[in-house]
Amino acid sequence: MDGPEPQLINALERLTAELERSVALETLVCAAWERGEVRSEPSAIAAAGLCSLSLEHGRAVRMLLVEVPPSATALLRSQFEALVRAVWARHAAKESELARLLAPLTPESQQAAKKLPGVPDMLAALETLGPRGAAALLGRARARLWDGLNSYVHGGIHPFQRGESGYPAQLLSDLLKNTNAMTMLTVIMLAEITGDAEFVAVMNALHHEFADVLPELEPFPA
Repeated sequence: MDGPEPQLINALERLTAELERSVALETLVCAAWERGEVRSEPSAIAAAGLCSLSLEHGRAVRMLLVEVPPSATALLRSQFEALVRAVWARHAAKESELARLLAPLTPESQQAAKKLPGVPDMLAALETLGPRGAAALLGRARARLWDGLNSYVHGGIHPFQRGESGYPAQLLSDLLKNTNAMTMLTVIMLAEITGDAEFVAVMNALHHEFADVLPELEPFPA
């Protein structure tokens, strides 16, 4: 029996190397979060918790990417939504909305949280209340990824057909770069909720060092 084609072997080797680089990037980003001191106001607390959730989803994407690619892809949407909600919580959420988000989990608070805005409404609010360019950046990511990610979340044609035909290494590489970009953008939020501009410099340095595992990134200003 013939073995795997050399081209496929090379693609898998590149993907493995990219995964190793991505884990190294994640480690540095998480280290930045560990040394940051979050401000005490509700918007900062909410944004920090949501960024932490986004980072955890990103870690799961990397862990599952090769072994369980449909689940990894579905989690990219969760990572993106947590990031959007973090930016919204910091810049555009009303006090009543933050109160719903930060309330202890009870049947009543669960019901109240259903009134929180979805992604389209959060992006619309960020158009006027968010940092310059934030809504446009996140909106472009949503436009590019949303239909495919929804298909994976809801068991649609994308995961079905990929289950039949397989996952090209380039597709997985692109997914990895997108999840890395969202991880990187949490560092901008870290600068925002700590008031420490040093983290902007950290983000720029990481972007330069790990450009090989990132898409072209246009970070919104803090």
